[in-house]
Amino acid sequence: MTAIANWMQRGRRIWRGHLQRDQLPEATGGSMGNIERWLLALLSVLVIVSCVCATIVLMQATALKAEIATLQREIIALKLRVARLDQIASANEARDKPSTEAPKPPAETRPDQAVLVLSREEIQLIRDYIKPAPVAGSATESIRVGDPVTGETIPFPSPITEKVRKLLGARFTIRNGVIVISRIGSRHADVVIGPN
Repeated sequence: MTAIANWMQRGRRIWRGHLQRDQLPEATGGSMGNIERWLLALLSVLVIVSCVCATIVLMQATALKAEIATLQREIIALKLRVARLDQIASANEARDKPSTEAPKPPAETRPDQAVLVLSREEIQLIRDYIKPAPVAGSATESIRVGDPVTGETIPFPSPITEKVRKLLGARFTIRNGVIVISRIGSRHADVVIGPN
């Protein structure tokens, strides 16, 4: 017990001596210690204010990014609406335009309608893509421009319509080894392309 008490007293003396040594410079340089404390306090306040400002800036940047994404979605939706309105307007113009002109009979009832004219190169291009099977024997019935086209017709493939724009929407069929072309909306033969 006495050894523990002696050891504790010796520890107290060492601690008191340490405290007295630390207090001596303070007594001699008290104003210097105050300046250091004030500078430390000022630096702490500046660090806290900087952290608060950085947090506010980050929150504002996040809010602005969310707002930009929302605005971009709204712009896309508006562009789609404008495109739909343009389509509706052009459809209305196309519908109203014929009504302002003199009424015309439908294409099926107009045998005097101008025929579709194709150049030699365009006809050759069509022959290169569409190859009718050769007719075995004699053709029983020949078809001419203006004759009604009955049965199934096929739209032209895109490689042809990309090169011959006037065939957009046109359809064709093959009768007795002959390619019969009907313009869009027509059920009559507008062009007849015979074998080579």
